[in-house]
Amino acid sequence: MLDLPELKVVKPSDTRWLSHERCVKAVKASYSAIVTALNNIYEQTHAPEALGISKALCRPSPLVAIYLLDYVLPQVAKLSRALQTERIDLTAITPLVDATLNTLDDAMLPAANWVLELMDAKNEIEEVTDITLTTESIATFQGQVAEPFIRMLKANICSRFISQDIVSSFGIFDPKKVPAADSSDFHTYGEDLIDVLLAHYGAELPAKTAGGDEYTKEALISRETREEWKTFRSYLSKKPKGNLHLQLKELTTSDMLSEIFPNISTLANICLSIPVSTASVERSFFKMKLIKTRIRNRIGQSQLSYLMKIAMETPETLSSTQLNDIITVWNKNLDELLCEYCLLLIWFTFFS
Repeated sequence: MLDLPELKVVKPSDTRWLSHERCVKAVKASYSAIVTALNNIYEQTHAPEALGISKALCRPSPLVAIYLLDYVLPQVAKLSRALQTERIDLTAITPLVDATLNTLDDAMLPAANWVLELMDAKNEIEEVTDITLTTESIATFQGQVAEPFIRMLKANICSRFISQDIVSSFGIFDPKKVPAADSSDFHTYGEDLIDVLLAHYGAELPAKTAGGDEYTKEALISRETREEWKTFRSYLSKKPKGNLHLQLKELTTSDMLSEIFPNISTLANICLSIPVSTASVERSFFKMKLIKTRIRNRIGQSQLSYLMKIAMETPETLSSTQLNDIITVWNKNLDELLCEYCLLLIWFTFFS
């Protein structure tokens, strides 16, 4: 009747704050219908709850707040979703945060998108409510409510990304970003960012000699790290252009690379241990819930560990070479299992 799209009612959750975005969007899209429905409910049942909610929605402040939140929450949600990707680009964190902060600044402008959208819906809103929207009332709301809210939100974001320059510096290990060896930028590439990492992670740490005497040593030897980087930079330029995550794993798992580049390998271990977000942990628990169901509650720890590794570490697509390797290993193990089974069968047949 009201020619509105069908919307699902979303309950806001404290632990899943992205649900607030969908909740606000649903309320905004059906604002007129909600007010009309609440008034009809009160007329038919005299329910005080319907009257109270209707009066709250028909005040200017909640209405303007809905339009403000509908603009702000998607901007923050984009940043959150970007940080929850399985293979996040560390070099993109600083630009993403800066772009989000700049977009939030735009919300305080007199001609912000959400203000213009609210003024476009003015006639429809005034038909079902007693609200009178004026440019002055919206400007007052921006000064008294929106600006303090945006400032607090920006301060919260900045406090969460206080070390974003350090985290972004690990992007120098990405083979795709290394310039060509014959370019003018190659011979200085990454040296400034290595200095940033050394300034933060190169502090002296307490240690003990074999005899028990205490002394301090550098976590990363600055001079050796810079020399290692020059060699490792050449190594990266000659490698196939893989992704950052695979390169860091190679640095930490290859005995040869760890021996040749001990300080660079230490930085790779540090980078892999940085919890950029809790998405990977939450994703692991979700996978485990799919594997160890109530019906399969007797599955052993060892088998659960193997299945979790397959679920979490297996790439989305496998090449024909990888598939052939898997089949070869499976056939080999299958032959060994069949031999063991035959021996057990012979034992129970003749000796039991």
